[in-house]
Amino acid sequence: MEKPATAADVARLAGVSRSTVSFILNGKLDRFPDETRRRVLEAAERLRYRPSSAGRSLVSGRSDTVIVLLPNTTFGSNLQDAVDRVVEHSDTFGGNVVVRFASTTIDATLDAVRALRPLAVVDFGVLGAEDRENVEKTGVIVVSSLRRGDGQPDGGIGEIQADALLRRGPRRLWFASLSDNRIDAYGPHRFKALQRFCEQRGLEPPRSVSVPLTVEGGAAALREVLEVGGPAGIACYNDDVGMALLAGARREGVHVPEMVSLVGVDNTPMSALSAPTLSTIDTGFPAMVDLLSIQLERRLGRDVDAAAEPVHRFTLVERESS
Repeated sequence: MEKPATAADVARLAGVSRSTVSFILNGKLDRFPDETRRRVLEAAERLRYRPSSAGRSLVSGRSDTVIVLLPNTTFGSNLQDAVDRVVEHSDTFGGNVVVRFASTTIDATLDAVRALRPLAVVDFGVLGAEDRENVEKTGVIVVSSLRRGDGQPDGGIGEIQADALLRRGPRRLWFASLSDNRIDAYGPHRFKALQRFCEQRGLEPPRSVSVPLTVEGGAAALREVLEVGGPAGIACYNDDVGMALLAGARREGVHVPEMVSLVGVDNTPMSALSAPTLSTIDTGFPAMVDLLSIQLERRLGRDVDAAAEPVHRFTLVERESS
């Protein structure tokens, strides 16, 4: 078996000292000429050298682990894509990506994060502002998917859903949450945004209904909605909830979108295959993950071209259900 290359091997091939190799491969580039950086990076690539996580941990007291921190709730098919993209970005600095779902309490989650002594945490909505602050006080970098400064608790998803649901004329608005015993990191924000939308426009406050992901569950939720009166517009927690409601509508003979209109979230492939097809919100998930990864690289002192920064926005994919 071929022996892995060492920093000394890279230094010899590049014609520099081992300390120069260490500085450059750890992102401290400014102190070296372009030519030196080029030689070191080319030598490392040629030798397929990867810095030793164990060695750096002994020096820094911290691992090279990047924790992708996820709420312990149901995710669509974009979860694997998110992890893959974080892995791809982290590979540029030798990061070891670990997926960690939130524990039943925030304290247990924070204890688990501290135990791993990570280099960084990519937070998908688990940590509050104070929690992020406390983690960063321990020397861990935290980048978060939660938008700040836009004044909208869900980043604007609820408003886009509500506008789409009302295009066919006045109707009572509902929020359809996912029936799940696990902690929901997103649903309360979505419902709060819908409440604010109705308050600002002088509409009747929205109601909420919980939807199990079965045909029977979707049918029961629709009966609950229509007992209050119709027509109704339902902002769904995600596409899975929307498709459960569509299945329930087919069973109950409820006309969509005339009697009930629906808008999901995630723009999953299956949402375009339902009958009728499900209107949904494209969350721009790849761009969001890339933005988080770029934030992380910058926090690590790496030089990232501003032109490479993607634009992240939520957009309506209008189909037959609205």
